[in-house]
Amino acid sequence: MALAFWWLPIVVLVAVLAVIALTLVRTRKSRTSGVPIANSERLTKLPGYRRALDRSVLLLVAAGIALGAIVLVATVAGSRWVYTKVVTPEKYNRDIVLCLDVSGSMVDYDAEVLDRYLEMLPGFQGERMALVLWNSSAVPVFPLTDDYGFVEQQLTDIRDDMRRGGVSDLVNSGTLRNPGASLVGDGLAACVMQFEGAAPSATEPPVDDGRSRSIILATDNVVNGAQAITLPQAAAYAQANFITVYGLDANEFEDAYSLEYRHSLDTYGGVYYQLTDPASVDAIVDTITNDQTSLVAGAPQLFVIDRPETWLWWLAALVPIYLVVVWRLRT
Repeated sequence: MALAFWWLPIVVLVAVLAVIALTLVRTRKSRTSGVPIANSERLTKLPGYRRALDRSVLLLVAAGIALGAIVLVATVAGSRWVYTKVVTPEKYNRDIVLCLDVSGSMVDYDAEVLDRYLEMLPGFQGERMALVLWNSSAVPVFPLTDDYGFVEQQLTDIRDDMRRGGVSDLVNSGTLRNPGASLVGDGLAACVMQFEGAAPSATEPPVDDGRSRSIILATDNVVNGAQAITLPQAAAYAQANFITVYGLDANEFEDAYSLEYRHSLDTYGGVYYQLTDPASVDAIVDTITNDQTSLVAGAPQLFVIDRPETWLWWLAALVPIYLVVVWRLRT
């Protein structure tokens, strides 16, 4: 605790002492310049006079105490009584990329997937999140950010646009630049490159910055066209960059696409879930938040807290008391 304007009490103290000294000088002058009255002791010994004198002295003392308290409280309030504390914030150092297939075979599932993504948001605190939409080519909708209000708004807008049906610029713009559709390997590789240091480089090794890295991938893995990178290669690419892929499979059948999806994730450290499984979202959130918990301490921050309301309430209580006492003195 400290006073922001430490010099103000000194100024007030000097001013109060000057007023007291001036008052004493004037009192002495008034006593020496007074006119003597003969037999005044008869008046001063009267019971009524004594009671009035005692009451006046009591009111003067009360007024002095109230005035002193007002000056003291006003001085402290004017000097800004502040509290200081040093806080070292902690944040989760997780990065999560939401990786969504928007190909034609996923139309019936896209809005449901985004609903699931929106369900995940309350389970995260402090993580950075990004969204990538892909079909034959990938489009990053927003980079890694911990602004969950922005994230929720973006996901909600895209989900609502998908539910309206038809071709949407918001959803499809930039995702059909290459031949084919649902190129899962290329889409996953584009999501991997959203992480710092994960872009392909012939001279630099993958960066392990100590952050927990996750991709939540939603697709049915029904590839139509030639991929630059296959799903197993993309999964290996993610593992090489210390990224865990959590796969949500929209395929309702146990066919070759589903088996490849599961095998690729199991082989390269990923985790496979059926999108139709109602427990899949909770399982992903629990896995990320429990198995990959990692807190980092931020830079210490000095907080200066000014709380003048206490002193103002005291002033609000003392001033009426002082005014009432002074009014009683005058009457």
